[in-house]
Formats: sequence, C-alpha cells, structure tokens
Amino acid sequence: MKIFSAEQIKTWDRYTIEHTPIGTIDLMERAAKAFIHQLLHLYPQERFLIFCGSGNNGGDGLAIARLLLQQNIQVEVWLLKDKSLSPDAQSNYNHLVAIGCAIKTITPDKVIESEWLRINAQSLVLIDALLGTGLNRSTEGLYAEFIHRINATQKKIVSVDIPSGLFADTASKEGQVIIRATETITFQIPKRSFFYANNHRYLGNWYVVTIDLSEVYQNQTATSIHFTQWKQVQDIFRPRSPFAHKGNFGKALLIAGSQGMMGAAVMAAKACLRAGVGLLKVYTPSCGLQILQNSIPEAMVLTDPSEKEFSILPDSFSYQAIGLGPGWHESDQALQFLKDIFSTSTVPMVIDAGALNVLSKDSNLLKNIPKGSILTPHKREFDRLAGEELSQEQQEEKAVAWAKQHELQFILKGKYSAVVLSDGTIHYNSTGNAGMAKGGSGDCLTGILLALLAQGYSSRDAAIMGTFLHGYAGDEAATIHSQEAMLPSDLIDNIGNFFIKVKNSGQ
Repeated sequence: MKIFSAEQIKTWDRYTIEHTPIGTIDLMERAAKAFIHQLLHLYPQERFLIFCGSGNNGGDGLAIARLLLQQNIQVEVWLLKDKSLSPDAQSNYNHLVAIGCAIKTITPDKVIESEWLRINAQSLVLIDALLGTGLNRSTEGLYAEFIHRINATQKKIVSVDIPSGLFADTASKEGQVIIRATETITFQIPKRSFFYANNHRYLGNWYVVTIDLSEVYQNQTATSIHFTQWKQVQDIFRPRSPFAHKGNFGKALLIAGSQGMMGAAVMAAKACLRAGVGLLKVYTPSCGLQILQNSIPEAMVLTDPSEKEFSILPDSFSYQAIGLGPGWHESDQALQFLKDIFSTSTVPMVIDAGALNVLSKDSNLLKNIPKGSILTPHKREFDRLAGEELSQEQQEEKAVAWAKQHELQFILKGKYSAVVLSDGTIHYNSTGNAGMAKGGSGDCLTGILLALLAQGYSSRDAAIMGTFLHGYAGDEAATIHSQEAMLPSDLIDNIGNFFIKVKNSGQ
C-alpha cells in the first residue's frame, strides 16, 4: 500500500473530484458515512459530543453529527469558530441547523466553565473533528485550550482522520498540543506519522476506512513510503514446483553461537529450516557441536577449532547466502573475523545481533559488506552503528542514505518495522506484536531472511516478505499462547501457517 504525504492526499482528493462524478460535499458525506460505520461498531450504545473546527475536518464532524441524528442517536455539537467556516463546513452546518440540531458555537471570548463541568459529569464519547491532515504548524490559542480540556476529561475520544494537533508526515515533538485519542478512524490510507512510536499515545488504536478515492491517482503517483500488507506479499511469494529438489532451494551458511549463547544459533537455524531452505550448514565454535547436533538433526554442523568463538573462516564459496551474528561474543577477534569474511565472500548476507555490535566498532566496514546484504538492527544497535543516539525519523534518514550508498537493505525493527531498501524506499511492516519483544525473536528473523535469500529471492523481496512472515508467525503464536506467554520458539512453530495462508490465498 502506498503511503502519501499530506500534500499528496490533498491532491488525491482534488483529483478524485475532478475526474469522477462527485463533488467536494459528496466526498465529505462519503467520509462521514464510512466513519460512522466504524464508530458504531466500536461504540454501538453511546451518546456522542462532537467537537468541530472551522475547516474541512470540522465539516466532516458536522456531517457525522447529522447522520448520527438521523439514526436517532443522541449527539451534541460544539463548534470552535475562530474564523469563517470552509465552504463545505458551512454547507454541512446549514444542513445540521435545518434538521433542528442545536450547535454550541464557541468563540475566543466565549468559553463556559460550567459546560465543561457538565460534560465531565455525563456519560459521553467525545469525537475530535477539530483539525485535520492539513495542519502545518503547532496548535495554539483556542484550539490548544480545547485540546487540553478534552484530554483532561479522561473520556473515550475518537479522532476523525487524525488526532487534532498531530502532523500527518512526522513524529511529534516535545511541547506540541495534541489530542490523546482512544481510537483514530482515518480515511483511505494510514498517514506516515502513524508509524512513529512516540505518536502512539495520541493515536490509540487506529482503523482505516475507505472513501473510494481515485485508483488512477493512487496507481500513477509515486511515493517512497509504503505499508506492506498481504497483497504485496502474495505478489512476492513463489510457489514450489512439484518436481523441485533440495538443490532448487539453496544452500545457506549460518555462522552463529558462542560459549553460553548457543540458543541463538539453535533458533536461527530452526527458523531457517522452517522457512524453506534446501540445505543448511551451521558454523559454530567447538562448544556448540553437541548442542546443535542434538537440537537440529536437519542441519549439518561445522565447527571452528576454537572452543569459545570464531578463529578461522569456513569455506564460504558454495553458498547462496550467509547469516552472521546470532549468539556472537563481541571481541577484537570477532571484528577481524568479520573483516575477513567481507573480503572473501560476495554472496548476500544477513547481519544481525552480535555481528552488528562488532560492526559498530568500525562502521567504515559498511562499504565492504557484499551488495544486497540485509542488516537487521533494533534501535540501540542502529545507534551504535551511527555512533550517536538518533530519533526514529533520524534513523530512517540515516538508513536510507546508507542503503543507497552501499546497496544494502536495512530492517529497523519495531512495532512497524521499517524495511529500508537500497532504492531509498521505506516499507513499514503491518504484522507483529509486543509478545515478540523477547530475546531470540531477532534470531528467528535472521533465519527466515537467510532461508529466503538462499532460495533465490532478491534481497529486496526477502527483506519485505521475511519481515512480514516473521510478524505473522508472531501474531499466530500470540493467539495461541498470549503475547505475555509466547516464546520465540512458538514463533518458529507458526512459520508454516504463513506459507499455508499465502499459498491458499493465491489459488
């Protein structure tokens, strides 16, 4: 799914109006109906108080009020009028007045304390239709005062399209005055700001409702921001030929483990096998031989002469992909090992965990990583690579620059993991849950990505589909065990559910 900027969304609305038989007021009506359908699913037996601004977001709110009243649902409307209403907001205001709705108009010199006390005493769900996606400066004045007041009620708040005060394209900054919504019902597509962790406290749970904006505009308009869903993954997936043999699905080398950290190697190897690799060899310090042979009979095990960590390079010329990092100790010896393998192998690699931390000792090595490799840092690992603490937006900017410069793919792990590709695009992932926030989940991702690369998926497709698969398996595990109780090994057990679903959905 393409994610457009606030300016592109505005153009999309205008294009829809110009190229389809629909007027601006009709599009607003369509949005109001779509909003109400989701609202009443969430709150079927409630009374509502709608706060409307002077612009088109307020116009949406006024249309929502009228449609709710026509369904005999109790609604109260407050209109913040700091300037003239937009033409469509004025039209919906007139329609609402015509059906006998009393609208409380609030101007800068008319804020009634007793009314707030009344609201606090009543059972109401508040609807925020003050400010929309066109906002381009911090909220102040009457709007800021009302946002503070609304937040202070501690009632359920549902925002129309976007919480008032939140920018559509960026993360929030300290000091911004923003509605703290319980739910946000947004139109057509999520906004980029929905994917930033520090905006979650304002968005609550968010839902996308379609308002049938022009598909032509959507298809022909370029964007560097995307949101990965089933359709994209179905397009990437390649079903197996019934005449296939193990040689068709690649040979992978996983370099993993160290004394006391063999569990990471086990999980990465199991995930790699579950994700479909034809043949897997695990190269590990000698201390891991017995553990791996007992835990993963399907994998071949090669051992380093050193008992505790890696000392010499294995043969790396007969593999389609190499995985580095799960269970590594960080040492000068590991750094030299990393330099050596970068200089001797040209196949794409998956670089995670300990290998990322070793890499951060000399980030100039980024230029030596084989083209098409995938790096999978979480926030702290990326900050170590960058040599400074960065915000989520800054990390994405840095990852885009590195990805383009060195022809690499980055997976910035999080709630909506950002898959940053070497063409400069960002693909936010739609699967996964907080139950995956446990040691070992990243090792599973390494194994999945390694398997896909070995099978011949491009590093671009492997990064997008592998991240989606990883999150989907985690979601399946959470439905069985709960987010609290699920283990990374439960995630591995559910990898097969992804392949069953993606195969069946393509039939």
